[in-house]
Amino acid sequence: MRFSIRDLVWLTVLVAMGLGWWLHAQRWAVEKRQLQRDLLYQADFVDQFISVVKNLGCEIPPDSDPRCANGGPYTRIFVPQTLQNYFHSQGASAPVSFTFSGSRDQLQRNIDGEFDLLRNIVQ
Repeated sequence: MRFSIRDLVWLTVLVAMGLGWWLHAQRWAVEKRQLQRDLLYQADFVDQFISVVKNLGCEIPPDSDPRCANGGPYTRIFVPQTLQNYFHSQGASAPVSFTFSGSRDQLQRNIDGEFDLLRNIVQ
């Protein structure tokens, strides 16, 4: 069986394209795993934040709550009266609420447990 130079060039082009595609797919898979790890890290951070805030007795009302001014890019968190009284007894002005600058939809996704499903898939 004889091969011409043209056949060898086509074979080289075909092998190079296949190798290029395979390397691209491998790189994409690595980037995907890194992004998933980063998202889970951020989800864990938000989960810890929510846990601390709720353990303090603070309230994270839904966007439909009239105190929240119809959503937006910020989340209102209301401090319970007991903490306000404590702050006042220490001579500080008592905050009624504070604002979390994170996105409400990302916070809600964490509260709803969406990231727990992803964490189980990745691990």
